[in-house]
Amino acid sequence: MEILQNMRPSFAFIQAFLCAVVISGTASRAAGQVGTGETVVQKATEQFESSPLKATSLDKGIWMFSGDGRNVTAIAAEGNTLLIDSGVDSRVSELSDAIFKATRRPITRLVNTHNVPFIGLRDGRYPTQALPTVTYSISMTLCQDGQHLTSVNYGPAHTDGDTIIYISPANVAVVGDIFSNHLYPIIDLASGGSIDGMIHSLDQILAQTDEQTKIVPGHGPVATRSDLKDYRDMLVQVRQHIKVLIAEGKTIDEAVAAAPTKDFDAKWGDGYVPPDVFTRMVFTSLIDSRDANR
Repeated sequence: MEILQNMRPSFAFIQAFLCAVVISGTASRAAGQVGTGETVVQKATEQFESSPLKATSLDKGIWMFSGDGRNVTAIAAEGNTLLIDSGVDSRVSELSDAIFKATRRPITRLVNTHNVPFIGLRDGRYPTQALPTVTYSISMTLCQDGQHLTSVNYGPAHTDGDTIIYISPANVAVVGDIFSNHLYPIIDLASGGSIDGMIHSLDQILAQTDEQTKIVPGHGPVATRSDLKDYRDMLVQVRQHIKVLIAEGKTIDEAVAAAPTKDFDAKWGDGYVPPDVFTRMVFTSLIDSRDANR
């Protein structure tokens, strides 16, 4: 599991560092994805380019930065800052300025919750400075200014390499794109993601958190355990609806026409993943799982 990059402790490297680990705007179409057309990419780009950047305090010395494409968590220590995830390249200067304004310390380490193609896009070859210097298989713990960051992998979920990071004693859980708050998620089928794996990982996270835990999703506002449970329950019910359609012999287009997400669209369907695309992802994930088990 790739997780960590080290950086020289100089603020002058922040912009180059962040640019190196985000999606390139000139990326090409990803192979193996559900047929989503350009709608998801266009909607995501519009949201990521226009949303205001916001800093939210999670605990003393811990912030979440949101609005530029992915939630970024910063943890300041006496002489440096550790980041969990990074944003989009077109807004890297804005993000790096905001981080330094909050922490007043150089970024020296980055933990990636995952490093994969965005739906419909490919990153291309990573530059040397974006490659991980520390990896793990099941779990690993880092320390940052009295906070213990325990990184855990529960198996393929959003991708085949997701990391969940529990920060204690702050009682913060950074869960990456396994959870999109009030948005249908991307299941990155080309990178080994699955609906079953996402639900399994969510069950594990729910077991490790309490009602006081601040949960940082990959996208959307800071959430509570109750928010996460609502999201998990939505995924379970959508999965069951689509399982029934598959058992009835429906094609993927017929499943989309049956609107299996309709009870949830008002709450979850207003993001860059529309209900029909989410249905196609779940349908394809379940078909792939069924075929693999034959």
